[in-house]
Amino acid sequence: MAAAERAHDRATGGGGLGDIAIYILMRSCNVMMTERLGRLLEPHGLTGLAYITMMALYSRAENLANPSELSDATGETRGNMTRICDDLVDKGWMRRVPNPEDRRRVDLSLTDSGMALLNTVAPQLRRNADDFYKRSFSKTEKATLQQLLMQFSAALSDDL
Repeated sequence: MAAAERAHDRATGGGGLGDIAIYILMRSCNVMMTERLGRLLEPHGLTGLAYITMMALYSRAENLANPSELSDATGETRGNMTRICDDLVDKGWMRRVPNPEDRRRVDLSLTDSGMALLNTVAPQLRRNADDFYKRSFSKTEKATLQQLLMQFSAALSDDL
């Protein structure tokens, strides 16, 4: 934070960080949360983006989506989504399925081993998150944080 404050003072001629400090803290937390998720998933051969992609597909009742839909669901570029899906197909956790309505389109589906992996990993991540938040916040603090983040998310959504 000190380095960010020095850089901001230098760029703006002084006056401190102001509310940009909130952005810096949120960004720092995001980086650490992403690293933490990566460490939890690494023993399973997954990255955070691969897990989020698989969960986006798992959340669909028909277990089918095309790469563009997964890209929209995860916020990743289509090019990066293609790379992620290629890796998941190569690992046997996802398969390509011809679309019966449009032969030019190829959908993706989780394999049985992909579903089994998620059924193992998701409960572990849930327990880990529950333990982390119990250690880090009181029930009231956690509820307040959640409420503030929902409010923040809504404000950002409205601003886009």
